[in-house]
Amino acid sequence: MTFAPRLFRSGILFCALALFFAAGMTKTGAQSRPLGCDVSNHQPIGLNWTTTVKGNGMSFAWAKATEGETYTDPNFTTYVANAKAAGVLIGAYHFAHPETHLGLAGADGEAAQFWSVAGKYITNGGVYIMPALDMETDVGTNNPVVYTSYTLSQWANRWCQDIANDAASNGVAVKPVIYTFTSYSSEWFNSSVTNWPLWIASWPNNPNPQSGAPSSNGAWPTWTFWQWADTNVTGGDSDTYNTNQTPISSMVIGSSYPPFFETPLVNSRAVDAGKSVKFSAQVDGSLPLVFQWRFNGTNLPNATNSTLLITSTTTNNAGNYALVATNAAGAITSSVVSLIVYPLQTTVFSDNFDVNTATNWTLNASSSDTAATFNYDYSAVGIPSAPNSTNGTTRGLRMQANLANGVVAALSLSPTNRSFSGDYRVHFDAWINVNGPLPGGGAGSTLFLTGGLGTSGTRTEWNGSGSTADGFYFACDGDGGVSPSLTGINDYTVLTGTTLQGSSSGYYLAGTDSTARGFANLYYQSAITNSHAPPTLQQEDYPSQSTNALDPGKFGFAWHDVLVSKRGSTVDWVIDGIRFAVISNATFTASNVFVGHWDGFASLSANNAINFSLVDNVRVEQPAAPPQFTLQPIAQTVTLGTNVTFTAATTGLPAANYQWQFNSTNILGATNSSYALAFVAQTNAGNYSVIATNIAGSVTSTNAALALVSPDAAQFTSISLQGGALQVGFGGDPYWTYTVEVSTNLTDWSALTNMVSTNGVFNFTAAVTNAPQEFFRARVGP
Repeated sequence: MTFAPRLFRSGILFCALALFFAAGMTKTGAQSRPLGCDVSNHQPIGLNWTTTVKGNGMSFAWAKATEGETYTDPNFTTYVANAKAAGVLIGAYHFAHPETHLGLAGADGEAAQFWSVAGKYITNGGVYIMPALDMETDVGTNNPVVYTSYTLSQWANRWCQDIANDAASNGVAVKPVIYTFTSYSSEWFNSSVTNWPLWIASWPNNPNPQSGAPSSNGAWPTWTFWQWADTNVTGGDSDTYNTNQTPISSMVIGSSYPPFFETPLVNSRAVDAGKSVKFSAQVDGSLPLVFQWRFNGTNLPNATNSTLLITSTTTNNAGNYALVATNAAGAITSSVVSLIVYPLQTTVFSDNFDVNTATNWTLNASSSDTAATFNYDYSAVGIPSAPNSTNGTTRGLRMQANLANGVVAALSLSPTNRSFSGDYRVHFDAWINVNGPLPGGGAGSTLFLTGGLGTSGTRTEWNGSGSTADGFYFACDGDGGVSPSLTGINDYTVLTGTTLQGSSSGYYLAGTDSTARGFANLYYQSAITNSHAPPTLQQEDYPSQSTNALDPGKFGFAWHDVLVSKRGSTVDWVIDGIRFAVISNATFTASNVFVGHWDGFASLSANNAINFSLVDNVRVEQPAAPPQFTLQPIAQTVTLGTNVTFTAATTGLPAANYQWQFNSTNILGATNSSYALAFVAQTNAGNYSVIATNIAGSVTSTNAALALVSPDAAQFTSISLQGGALQVGFGGDPYWTYTVEVSTNLTDWSALTNMVSTNGVFNFTAAVTNAPQEFFRARVGP
């Protein structure tokens, strides 16, 4: 890339990119690179180093001190004082004019000017970043004296050596850094300058400061600092340090220096009970370093590493965490990050869209210029199976808006005729696909995925003309870079009803300044650290879908785990386990959920086939509740040979599973809420109980004793002769078998019939015989 010479730069202010990993997350490279930007008198002297600099994750800085032989930056001394007060490591740089101050004498003169201003900081025993020399002015044909790579290298070497000598005479070891850009380095420097560390400017179209590199180092074999973009959230340029060489502590002046965060804590998190979570920060400083994690302001026992791993969280782990790093030179405390722990959840509604389930959903749309495609096979455009899909299925719900009319539009889908009480949450896999060219996106590429709760399920959730949106919901775009001045909606946006909530609302975990809703904010770039390119199939089938990847912090071209939850009067928005926003003191008028899509711009997409929001595996979840008995099994006394049933009932979520026991031993196959015994015998007498179990716990009923008594003897009630037949009736115990016998001599008896009655009344007919007499009896049993 060709860089135009700049006569006045804005300085060098480095910001550290936080690493805050949940279990299962990985980072690229062996060590994360600190990131940064630059300041000078072009930035306001009242720059807030605590909030704007350190509060946004910046751990060290270089500020412009001098220029040429006479100029002193008026902001320098204030910047140094305020940076040190905020705990930000700072250094000084000099902007060179070799085209004006020629030859070695010119280098000596400019070094003297720099030392007169910055020397007292380098030698006062404090801790600073190495000084830097900014070489970028035109030394070619437009000047009276034309340098060569040899003579300009001499100039730079002389300046750096002068500063190193001045420092050495005061007992301080200094090795200045040389700043330049790629073409300048190749044309105007030779290998003699490579003794000094290189800070190289190279601005690719799609930079990755964590794994990328400059297009060229010129005369140097490798780079130490890389200026990878000429924009930054602070208004300066963006830089990174090459940790593949040495820790950045090697660039610090002073034999003993206090700890500082190269990768501070940034992201607050959310996790389900039982899952693991890991907090991690990279700290530099003089060894030995001592670490102590704090929870709600109190030291955690045995938490003395730079990483804190909680392997199986409980709700007791919810709260605020911070890391204190200490050495002999001082101590530093990280920013505070929060953790919420959801109780065990159970699914009360779900749809994986593996079949067409349109009848289960109510579609609300701002116009007919929208589309919802159920059972959409997203593998047709190269999208892989969603994380929560089973067996690799690739069917989901595709949503589109503003297809042909060039008018902003939105649609929302809610489960039909459903409402959810108490605490609940909507949970789904989400993907936003955008059309190129990339990484900025092509015509009409910017669109928003939405989702929320507290809605009636009968309204379109957006704030467009005529909207009656209700509930609490969130929107995010896929390609980033939306200016809130255009529509009010930004890359990440909270909405309550029809009201867009701005950065100053306090709802965003990224902060309250003007950057709190844009993808470039450190919070979002720490949450979505990787750059994502379109699937290979899209790159092959659609010329606009280049291999270029979206920037970190952008939602598109990747599956994300999205969760919107209601906890009492609090609503949380969580993406990939990181809290993006929180609404407190919410008042609810309805209790359904929705997923949706919104095109907030009138411009039509250049390619609707690859411009859409996609959701899969939608679940509505509620906190699991352990079983509680509403009906206990009751003790019973029954007659031998009869039937008996024990019954229990419980509340709880999800519904309980049952296991009946006899004398505390499981009964095989007895897993219903009732347990029945037929024709009980003496061996069935004892204690019966049931265990009710769900994912939240188990409970055992009281014992219900079964006692057995012998059946009553038969009592004859009637005997008569009707139609030549003898009718005999008797009473006994219901359900018990009575054997009726007949005898002619009261000595020899033979069975006549076996009888069972549900009501205990028995009747039988005895045939008339020629016997002079007949006797009848009924006895229990066969």
